[in-house]
Amino acid sequence: MKLDNPAARLLTILEQGIELQNEMGCRKAWCQLLNVPKGENAMLMGRIGKVMSLSTDIIENLKNIGDVKIDRYLHWVEPLETAFINSNLNSPWSTFKSHINVHVINYLSMTSDLLSHKNAESIISEPSLDSILLNTRALIDEVRDSNLPDHIKKFMIKQLHEICLAVEEHSICGSESVSRAVNAAFGYGVLHADSVELAKSDPIAKKFWQQMANVALIVSISTGIQQLAPPIMKLLPEINFEESCIENNSQVQPEHTQRRASTENASNAETSA
Repeated sequence: MKLDNPAARLLTILEQGIELQNEMGCRKAWCQLLNVPKGENAMLMGRIGKVMSLSTDIIENLKNIGDVKIDRYLHWVEPLETAFINSNLNSPWSTFKSHINVHVINYLSMTSDLLSHKNAESIISEPSLDSILLNTRALIDEVRDSNLPDHIKKFMIKQLHEICLAVEEHSICGSESVSRAVNAAFGYGVLHADSVELAKSDPIAKKFWQQMANVALIVSISTGIQQLAPPIMKLLPEINFEESCIENNSQVQPEHTQRRASTENASNAETSA
């Protein structure tokens, strides 16, 4: 299972940024690094803000470890803050890049290594992220065109958009953002039974909750937990969680599990022969 942490995500972004040309504009550089379409300035500013906030996430993660002299790991913070302060979207990329020297990378690498060892997060595989995004975007249109009550439709579209945003920003915010988005949907279902009851009679409502179950299972499997909490399964008796798990398990199981399965299949084939 691959592991992740906020320092690793920030390090990846900075290392990719170092490879960009000094003459490139900061706006174009950030759009390229954060996968933002040209002209989407609000989206760009939002994602840059989330990159900046990774520093806070890193410090909080270090504090949670305990028995660590945090100051030894934070020599990258001041140069990075200076880089953000001294550059703007209309300036050359060099105004930002010049502050990201070898010491910043080395100290951030040390921080990432420590967090991977002490407080790691899981990574959702790219195929699984692509699948979530594709199915969720398609479902938004179905919900919008449905005959569901307006307040239910509004809730579902909002939650589906949250899932899409979390997946699109996975490289910045990690798998926890996807988990939070789907947890919010189930939390709403617990407090608003009418949104869940519709799954018994309306195919679009059932499809919505099935998609939420699918995403929850992908997140659960990627973290090594292959079963949703019983209260959630009881909440949605119309949803076949076992089929969801089988459908998505092959996409997100750890590499060592995939290799073991391949070996077992090969062994079975030889025995049959």
